[in-house]
Amino acid sequence: MRYLPTMLAGSALMLASGAIAQTVDEQMDGADAVTPQEEAADPTMADPGSSEPAAEKAFTDAEVSSFAGAMMELQALTGDAATKQQQANEIIAQSGIDTETFNAIGSAMQTDEELARRVRLAAAELQPQPAE
Repeated sequence: MRYLPTMLAGSALMLASGAIAQTVDEQMDGADAVTPQEEAADPTMADPGSSEPAAEKAFTDAEVSSFAGAMMELQALTGDAATKQQQANEIIAQSGIDTETFNAIGSAMQTDEELARRVRLAAAELQPQPAE
């Protein structure tokens, strides 16, 4: 059972990079690029919709469960990198949570042990039980 949290976290980070890139590309369409240094230098440039950092955001049980289910599907992907990325984007889109929330949960799991525990429990509940 210890293998599952490691796989969930590792898969989240690996696949989240593509999802993050997609989110950034979507946000940048038609917008002027702002470097991270410029944003850090001017706090008024921060996203007004995000009043709390991702690591401190409280995720609902439904979001955690959707994340865990998507991660389990993502772990089963096969094929080349491009195919996996396309399938991953589809799985995340169908998971019931948006890409930003998916990425936030994956990132927050790295530092928030309680969140990681919640994801492990949700994944365990979603796993088929062996026949007795």
